[in-house]
Amino acid sequence: MSTMKAVVFKEPYKVRYEEVERPSDPQAGEAIVRVKACGLCGSDLHPYRGSEAGLRAGTVCGHEFAGTVEEVGAGVELVPGERVAASFTTACGTCWFCTHSLSSRCDNAQLFGWIDETNEGIHGGQAQFVRVPHADGTLMRLPKDVSFEEGVLLGDILSTGYFCAKNALTMLADSNIPPAQLSVAVIGCGPVGLCAVASARMLGFGQIFAIDRVQSRVDTAVKLGAQSQGYETANDGRGVDAVLEVVGAYEALKLSFEIVRMGGVVSSVGVHAHDKGFPVSPGQCYDKNVTFKSGRCPARSLMSEVSQLVKTTDVVRHIISHRVPLAAAAEMYEQFEAQKDGILKVVFDPWA
Repeated sequence: MSTMKAVVFKEPYKVRYEEVERPSDPQAGEAIVRVKACGLCGSDLHPYRGSEAGLRAGTVCGHEFAGTVEEVGAGVELVPGERVAASFTTACGTCWFCTHSLSSRCDNAQLFGWIDETNEGIHGGQAQFVRVPHADGTLMRLPKDVSFEEGVLLGDILSTGYFCAKNALTMLADSNIPPAQLSVAVIGCGPVGLCAVASARMLGFGQIFAIDRVQSRVDTAVKLGAQSQGYETANDGRGVDAVLEVVGAYEALKLSFEIVRMGGVVSSVGVHAHDKGFPVSPGQCYDKNVTFKSGRCPARSLMSEVSQLVKTTDVVRHIISHRVPLAAAAEMYEQFEAQKDGILKVVFDPWA
């Protein structure tokens, strides 16, 4: 049996870097990827904290990774040696949802790094190798001018931030207001929020306001084109045209509805792993003519489009705060959960 190093979930607040069985012998449609870089995502903290139950002990963690194709099964068009990045969920590429730009709801979608207690699911990418089902639909060939680090971000947080901003702009199209005259507030300036700020700037929003309790994150958002204050007086006090909610907290969604103008848009991609319910009633939405859109980002449907973000903005340079060996994963999970040492985005090297 061949082995590899990987980060393994044990129980809430406990992950371990250890030796596990290396995936091999790809079946039809599968590929084995040699991971060159992988990320620690905010949503990895949900099972880590125990707020999202059901993850089986022994599961290899992580859903953000990029690398090179090592082996392929029958019928796969990718070839060994090609540089690739994965979306955080698998995508067959052929079902109704995949062919209608909603790969996150693929009939065959599975989240990397999630195996439930009935043993259903797939291992993740915080490892030296990872098995990828539906390889041709899930993996994107990386352009030569996009690095493995950038590929890690493409498959999740960059696509999610872009999805959030683009949804808002699309839903405001009927207002006949040029993008340069539109205002948007981003609630939550962690990695996804910063990607949303960069996306809003690239899409042409005229005013971008950053809202976060952590001043250093607001400062980073300002470097990406946001303003640190002033959303209260936007549109002569009517409120901002759009709010991008990326926190996944009841209070953040409540604030979104409070600060958006009548006839405005709330675009939410925060993972609401709580049971507090919805902060406003249907009647309150009606009285304010607010449009609301939410949902899991169809990353694979957007990755090629989003690759322009890494070519035209400084978002990657500002987001990645820690580059460390995969062996440091347990410590990084602890620091990330506690928000120590200015930690923002961690990228692991599985071979260091």
